[in-house]
Amino acid sequence: MPLKIIDSSTLPLNLTNHRWAKFRKTKAGVKLHLRLVFMEKGTSYPEKAVMITAKEHDRGQLEIMVDDKECMYVFDRGYLDYERFD
Repeated sequence: MPLKIIDSSTLPLNLTNHRWAKFRKTKAGVKLHLRLVFMEKGTSYPEKAVMITAKEHDRGQLEIMVDDKECMYVFDRGYLDYERFD
């Protein structure tokens, strides 16, 4: 069973040039969500990447990043949505 790791990183942008990406009063940025396949057949590699504005919550990306029932996912609590498990 493959192990897939999901995490995001916020990449800062200049607010003056990127007003569309504003997420705080004086900051702009985007979030890169990355899914990494870990040690499948002896190798690890990035499998999927999604970029969104930084003000969007990680939880909203879980359904996009988790799409295979035949593997195990590891992600931090920022992605956790208990209603999804009902």
